[in-house]
Amino acid sequence: MDLPWSSWTNANVTTAGSSTGTTYYVSLTGSDSNSGTSAQRAFATVAHAVSLMQPGDTLLFEPGVYHQTINLGGGLSGTSGHPITFGNAGGGAVVLDASPVIAPSSWSAVGGSVYRASVSKTQDGSSNLAVPTGTDPSTAMVVVVNDKALRLAPNDNPASVTPGSGTFAYNGSTLTVDFGSAVPSSATVVVANANNPSPIYWYGGNYLVFDGLTAQAGGNSGIWGYGSSVTVEHCVSQYNIKAGINFMMMSGNANANNQALQNLVYMNSLHNWPRGTNGFYSSGGGWSGGLAFSDAYKGVARGNLVIDNGGEGIISYGSGPSETTGSVLFENNLSMDNWSMQMYFDNQPNDVARGNLLYFSGFDTSTWESQTDDLYKYSTCLALADEANSSANMTANLANSQVYNNLLVGCRLGITEYWEGNVLSGQHGLKNTLIANNTIVLMPTTPASTYTAGIYLWDNGTANTNSAVVNNLVIGWDSTEPVIWYQGTGADPGVQADHNAYWNAGNSTTFMLGFNTVSKDTFAQWQVATGYDLAGFFADPMLVGTSALSSPSHAPYDQANAVPQSGSPLIGAGIDLSSSSPVAGETFSTNLAGMARGSSWTIGAF
Repeated sequence: MDLPWSSWTNANVTTAGSSTGTTYYVSLTGSDSNSGTSAQRAFATVAHAVSLMQPGDTLLFEPGVYHQTINLGGGLSGTSGHPITFGNAGGGAVVLDASPVIAPSSWSAVGGSVYRASVSKTQDGSSNLAVPTGTDPSTAMVVVVNDKALRLAPNDNPASVTPGSGTFAYNGSTLTVDFGSAVPSSATVVVANANNPSPIYWYGGNYLVFDGLTAQAGGNSGIWGYGSSVTVEHCVSQYNIKAGINFMMMSGNANANNQALQNLVYMNSLHNWPRGTNGFYSSGGGWSGGLAFSDAYKGVARGNLVIDNGGEGIISYGSGPSETTGSVLFENNLSMDNWSMQMYFDNQPNDVARGNLLYFSGFDTSTWESQTDDLYKYSTCLALADEANSSANMTANLANSQVYNNLLVGCRLGITEYWEGNVLSGQHGLKNTLIANNTIVLMPTTPASTYTAGIYLWDNGTANTNSAVVNNLVIGWDSTEPVIWYQGTGADPGVQADHNAYWNAGNSTTFMLGFNTVSKDTFAQWQVATGYDLAGFFADPMLVGTSALSSPSHAPYDQANAVPQSGSPLIGAGIDLSSSSPVAGETFSTNLAGMARGSSWTIGAF
């Protein structure tokens, strides 16, 4: 994967031993009667090692699949300069798997590709896999075979699990699975159930590091907890019921200075699987983000790959005026093919999204639920929002957002706004917000029963203040796709838009105004009606590979296709934001690739 900055790779990770304390080891062949201070004298259990650890200590895992968890619910913490580290001793993957233990020999053939096995307990023997009372089975349990999440059989009936059905059933003691083209002796089977423990969890823990570990099949999130100065790096979090990585705030212990660096966050939020089930919502929650910061202050997500999660991709949500929150930085991440938003700022101030690749490659309808209730929420690249339930005081706290140098390709909506909850009526707005130098390429065709737009600006009245949309490039493809849509009918005094470039080879009336009654205008009509983009233009941007950006595939688009060719009208047509900006204090001087823009600014991410 050719990305313009460092990100997660599939290479083995080796975590350094402690330089400030004791280095302990755990292995699949260890014993808790050992000293634990070398690979040859490793402990057998994580719990025993944790009981001994002090600030500055490190626990290294020898390679293997551990049906154990790192549970720091007792508040184990490091200190500044003396973190407690959990890492990979090197030589192979370390997997913390909360699935029940099912030996390959436990499976018996039913017929064709269908097998069954007796399964009654989770890996630690403490929790029955039976569906919790009152819970829809499809939201409580998901079976993954060789990276494919199976559907629950109709009525959870084992007889309905037939060869080629791609389904499973569980009756409280026996799990029946269609293995498809795989066989139990060689397949990787993950059973994610709402009663499974979390692979990695901390509560009131500060100054912790988790490095080079894989967390899967958690009944909650894969890697998550409450505390500050926690770093999760080079990890994989996959096949978990809720979020992949989730930093949260608790009373008396802030969520501050937490970092997610170069992780793979893949196929989580299985509460919402098959796609569109939204079981997390029906069981008392909302969407679940792949990589999430809740009530966070000065959090950082950098170099992460966040792919194929059942809810949002990378999100920051929740705040209140009595808390120190916001200032979360999302930088140099690839967020792709997540069900809802690829990136989401919800009710937090001072957040920044810069230099990210946000992609949507299209839909695999075999992973969809038949219902279509939430299609108006799916496939958004980036949204700025205020949801009432995300606020500690039921107010709109989104403000001072910066969104620049991002490449957004293939989404139904490129950059949009959103608010939810009648109590916030008249409160949400773009406040001191800068949206600049983004390249937005819409999906090739618009799905039925939905709407689309490259940039979608709401008419928030006087709640919009001191905000600017400048130097952005938006490309659409067909007659149904507006490159920009403003809900109002004239100029918005709180938002200025200029030096933006637009192109849609199939439609020149691609600028939309209004909400209940919508007009489709030409660029010239757009300029007259709004006073926007008097220094902008509607023309072929002459990118290196414009047409390649219209061809969805389940692989990241090559960002080099979004670079302007020599002679492109984008070159030199932007406004210089390096020393001054329409939004006071919000300046920058580089492009998506981290290169200096110089004195002649180009429109778009490059």
